[in-house]
Amino acid sequence: MSAILRPPTRQEEPGALNLDVLKVRLLARERELQTQDADLRERLASEQAATANTFVAGTEGACATESDDEVIALLHHEQLELKAVREALVRMDEGSYGACLECGEPIGALRLSVLPEAALCVGCQGDAERRAAHQRSH
Repeated sequence: MSAILRPPTRQEEPGALNLDVLKVRLLARERELQTQDADLRERLASEQAATANTFVAGTEGACATESDDEVIALLHHEQLELKAVREALVRMDEGSYGACLECGEPIGALRLSVLPEAALCVGCQGDAERRAAHQRSH
């Protein structure tokens, strides 16, 4: 059986953003991140309880500490992403979504379709990453 490709029934401007679709995606990502956050916190609490009440020596102790560090790093990453998603939802509600927070220029429909929580245009994001790399190296 062959598939028949049909043009969309409603034409949209090239590069137009469908805010409703992006909002649904952001809300779904927010729920997903909240679940991951809770799971990581539970994992960390159970690992800390196990290591806090038991003397763990040698490689087992080192592995437990490394595992805790990994969970803490994941938790930190999840919290940063959750903050970015929530801030994007606020910008949608305020009507400023899609404008770069640095220069005020449009972020771009393609970038937002890939990364709906983006707060900076590609140019300003690159500048921010270079500044961060420079700060880390000094």
